[in-house]
Amino acid sequence: MDKPNIPTLPVRQPIRKNIFAIRLTDRERAEIEALAKQLRLPDSYMARHFILEAVAYHRTVQRGERVEGGTDNQRVKLTTE
Repeated sequence: MDKPNIPTLPVRQPIRKNIFAIRLTDRERAEIEALAKQLRLPDSYMARHFILEAVAYHRTVQRGERVEGGTDNQRVKLTTE
């Protein structure tokens, strides 16, 4: 049986002084706020965590390394065509 792909929960990190702004729809913002509220974390903290988690995932894929989780656990090959 496949394991569910459950992202890790964020851990406290240092105070940051740089701002990275993105535009969201009302629905996207509400989704982030709802999850943050459920986990009792700030919404900006949740958004930062998942953005950095996606960056780490794609960096791993680009290196051609095995990515754990998901449904097939296969090595992903990137092509540039």
